[in-house]
Amino acid sequence: MKSIWSQLCFFWMIVQAVFAQTTPASLPQTQHKFVVIAHRGNHQHVPENTLASYEDAIKAGTDYVEIDLRTSKDGVLMIHHDATVDRMTDGKGLVKDLTWAELSALNIKKNQPSDAHSYRIPTFKEVLKLCKGRIHIYLDFKEADVAQTWQEIQAEGMEKQVVVYINKIPQYKQWRSIAPQIPLMTSLTEAINTPEKLGFFLGQAKLEVLDNISDQGMLEVAHRNGIAVWLDVQNPSEGPEMWQSALQKGVDGVQTDHPEDLVKYLNENKLRDGISNNNAASLAAKPSYRAFKDIAYGEAPGKDNLLDAYFPENHNAQTKVVVYIHGGSWSRGDKSEFPEPLIQKLVGEKGYALVSINYRLVKDGKNHFPAQIEDVKKAISFITDKAKRYQYNGKEFAIIGASAGAHLALLYAYGHDQAKQVKTVLDLWGPTDLSDKSVRADGSDANNTVINFLGEADPKAQICLDASPAYHLTKQTGVPTLIFHGGEDPLVHVSQAQNLHKKLDSLGIVNHLEIYPKEKHGMSADAAVDVFAKMVEWLEKYYPSVQKQ
Repeated sequence: MKSIWSQLCFFWMIVQAVFAQTTPASLPQTQHKFVVIAHRGNHQHVPENTLASYEDAIKAGTDYVEIDLRTSKDGVLMIHHDATVDRMTDGKGLVKDLTWAELSALNIKKNQPSDAHSYRIPTFKEVLKLCKGRIHIYLDFKEADVAQTWQEIQAEGMEKQVVVYINKIPQYKQWRSIAPQIPLMTSLTEAINTPEKLGFFLGQAKLEVLDNISDQGMLEVAHRNGIAVWLDVQNPSEGPEMWQSALQKGVDGVQTDHPEDLVKYLNENKLRDGISNNNAASLAAKPSYRAFKDIAYGEAPGKDNLLDAYFPENHNAQTKVVVYIHGGSWSRGDKSEFPEPLIQKLVGEKGYALVSINYRLVKDGKNHFPAQIEDVKKAISFITDKAKRYQYNGKEFAIIGASAGAHLALLYAYGHDQAKQVKTVLDLWGPTDLSDKSVRADGSDANNTVINFLGEADPKAQICLDASPAYHLTKQTGVPTLIFHGGEDPLVHVSQAQNLHKKLDSLGIVNHLEIYPKEKHGMSADAAVDVFAKMVEWLEKYYPSVQKQ
């Protein structure tokens, strides 16, 4: 199992709906702290992914058996690693194109010609029955239906004995929706290659296990976030030297092609629980901060005029404030979407105060513009007025916004900041010119979203100009601006970012445009970690916190 979760794509504006899980799932309980996973069973003497290989793994004393789940043409869940049956059986063809009757009639090739036994492809139900109460299952979820898989797991009473390895983002969402108690694991993309990037990632995707992390700093981040790390050691040179190296790295388990030999090695060296305190020895405590939720700054009903505030320890009258405005097409979204790793970084580590605000959303034909910018003004005024009482700097701000929130951040900074409190604004794929009909064709999502927001279909109407940050931008109103945008954004055309960048340049206002050519609206995991890092760098340069001055 070496696949990369390269298709992971999340939208920061809706990240809570896609990824959020308030209570992490629990890993199956094991007798030993250092887990041994038999890769496709113990197949040194019998064929891989057979009932015999799983039985041998149990006899060897391993903690998990790794199996590969696929589906026959007629919907039977069965176990086979390859997409075709060519390598392992006397048949040919894709697994998904063969019925279970055809698959079950195939003979699996033997490891040794002298082996008198016959082997066949097992069903998932058979494997569940064999493993129940004897060994846990590491389920590499290749091609199957989540609901059907969960139903079979429940039917055998194996709910607390399975960990699922996911390969695609739809699988993540389906498992979290259908069976949130099942622990999930995956691999990291190549772009997530530093402790900081991993921290950002783990704030979005709630997982229980990651595989193949060997960098010490990244291991510490994983463990600090309660994530187990299992390392693949199966390869032609696998042996004691590789096992000892894995133990010294501080991983929580390994997947092996030699489970019997590995268990023997661990037992003989009294290492069945790993190397004592290896994981925890150098872990630093999370940066600390205090959170205050659902503070009312206005009188709108429900949650529309609430904000969340995060303060570093020992904040004072010089502590600078960063304000965040959420996205969601001005009709959905919530202040809670701001990624927790960024809160840790900005507040707990860098020493900023952070305020994330809600605002009135367009709903049932109500709360059209300018309700949203009026709420932003009201929130900024509230934050300013409370500065002396709660000990922070209420005289200046940085504002970050995503999508619709970026539009409001830019609009406030360029058009409504009469006190000149905003020192920099960070725009994450926000619309900048709502009067530009060329990028919102009739009937498109972009056009319908703007019409719903403004309550006006005519792009030449004055309200379109009033609501467009670009028309408020002058040499006097401009502030240092960082712009991020996807080159293939179907909702907010990239020209919105490019045109803003050009105007800022023409006015001599400090700005930087980052275009991610293949990204759409929002950012993939690879791009998002880069965005987060560059946001922090920008703030440190143009709005340094007190502790950095």
